[in-house]
Amino acid sequence: MIVPGTPRVVGLGVATLDYLFLSPASAPGGLAPLREYAIEGGGLVATAVVAAARLGAATELRTWIGDDDAGEAVVAGLRAEGVDASRVEVIPGERTAVAFIHVEEGTGERTIYFAGCPQVPPLQQARMAEGPLECDAVVVDSVWPEASTALARQARAQGTPVIGDFCPEGDLVGLAGLMTALIVPRAGAERLAPRASWKDRLRVLADTGAEFVAITAGAEGCHFLAGGKACHQPAFSVPVVDTTGAGDVFHGAFAYALARQWPVARAVEFASAVAALSCRALGGRKAIPSYREAAEFLRERGSGRWEW
Repeated sequence: MIVPGTPRVVGLGVATLDYLFLSPASAPGGLAPLREYAIEGGGLVATAVVAAARLGAATELRTWIGDDDAGEAVVAGLRAEGVDASRVEVIPGERTAVAFIHVEEGTGERTIYFAGCPQVPPLQQARMAEGPLECDAVVVDSVWPEASTALARQARAQGTPVIGDFCPEGDLVGLAGLMTALIVPRAGAERLAPRASWKDRLRVLADTGAEFVAITAGAEGCHFLAGGKACHQPAFSVPVVDTTGAGDVFHGAFAYALARQWPVARAVEFASAVAALSCRALGGRKAIPSYREAAEFLRERGSGRWEW
């Protein structure tokens, strides 16, 4: 039973099983010591939803997995976080998406080797958006665009904010126009506008029709448009072990903030803090903070608007 007043977040997008290892960089054909390794759930929207759950939201993930051990592990990980996995569908004969991730010791930077997602026919994708949508915020990616578009339209029709985690290229421009908030990683923004300023890159994103646009840039913080003005939220300093999933966590925390109807500046500050804290351990989920931990972190750094 959901306690009245609890923010509710629904995600539709990819869920993966991540195999992560921490080691120094090695030359091709070389040898390096393995400092630590982990196996845990990952994926853009799946990790965003887990972040919202850690912060105290009631959450649901809609996705497709294969009929394999990796898929079973993905679902088990979601349920362990309190995420409603009743709309996770198994595709017979398909394999669950997996990622092998090398995290460089000392910097937390990672190299990801990814094996693709289950193939889902467009009509089956659209059916994932059927039924009542009872939530305060929606998070989507572009892995299954027909599904994301259908759910985004349903959400916007009922006044529910939609947060997008994808780069608006080609056919995805239409999906971008349905976004309440389109938050793109630095690499995607640079691909869209290679030699442009941050302000001009934000303008390119805004031209898609998304209401709010932002670019997450790791240690350089977050660039965003507010009231037509280019703004910058500096990154928070934490002991970095692994940056895997930090952008996904940002999206989940931002969705939580919109579900609570916070103003943009507060939502960006909060999401930046939660994303930074998630980098303290190996894996995209292990170090995701609770709401209280994030609020205390912000208060300790001089922000006077946080309470628990």
